[in-house]
Amino acid sequence: MIPFRVRAARFEPERVVVGGIELLRAGDGGGRPAILFLHGASAAAWVWAEHLMQPLAEAGWRCAALSFRGHGGSRGRALLHGFGLLDYVLDAQSVLASLDAPVIIVGHSLGGLVAQMLLGDPRLRGIVLMAPVPPEGLAAVSLKLAVSDPDLWREVARMPWADAIDTPPQRLRRALFSETLSEARAWSLLQRFQSESLRALAEAQWPRPVASARLLGLPALVLSSRIDPLVPADAVSRAAWFHGAHHVMLDTVAHAMMLDHAWGDMARVLVSWLDACFG
Repeated sequence: MIPFRVRAARFEPERVVVGGIELLRAGDGGGRPAILFLHGASAAAWVWAEHLMQPLAEAGWRCAALSFRGHGGSRGRALLHGFGLLDYVLDAQSVLASLDAPVIIVGHSLGGLVAQMLLGDPRLRGIVLMAPVPPEGLAAVSLKLAVSDPDLWREVARMPWADAIDTPPQRLRRALFSETLSEARAWSLLQRFQSESLRALAEAQWPRPVASARLLGLPALVLSSRIDPLVPADAVSRAAWFHGAHHVMLDTVAHAMMLDHAWGDMARVLVSWLDACFG
């Protein structure tokens, strides 16, 4: 049984740089596919090392988490706003090649859209999408958010300049994390977020041509949050249907489900699916 709880000793995955891309690694895999984690907007590989990578590695899964160019310890921070989604796809493809193994790809939010753009790569054996940007894009969601919650919409719109903003994003805190996460913990995490590429965020608003995991015969898991205003459950449900995915809607976590207080609820669903599909 995997203990889904915070360890007393801080987990430190191996950090390497592959072609200028930061990569965190843990576990040896034991012959099973490797797991490659793709982070969401304004984040980096660290979001997966906070909780999820350690118990998976200890359970015998080979895990790797990358930071897209311009994020975390990867190259290109000064050129961030010139990078688009296809650049992030190239980063993921370079890491896929370095893993030299079949891979289950796990993408969160904007990283979930990048994961969907990778479908068709022969190295993929499965896909997990957590609160993903759907293939239809976020234009309709953004318009609805601007009307229903203009304060949150303004805070999201400032994400390309997050590094230069001093005002605490109060609404974004409650969109990313549930009320059960302590204020101190929530703000300590938010301080680690960074600016996101203006180009990549703009591209994510519009539909993207992606393959269907259903038609490719790949097992797929989609996780959504019932309390997520950033990528609402109805948009995630359409993505799950498109991919023929097993869809689980969670009540105890918000958008940043891998960092939230009840991250273990999400992890249990993920591990159960991994064990059922890959042993």
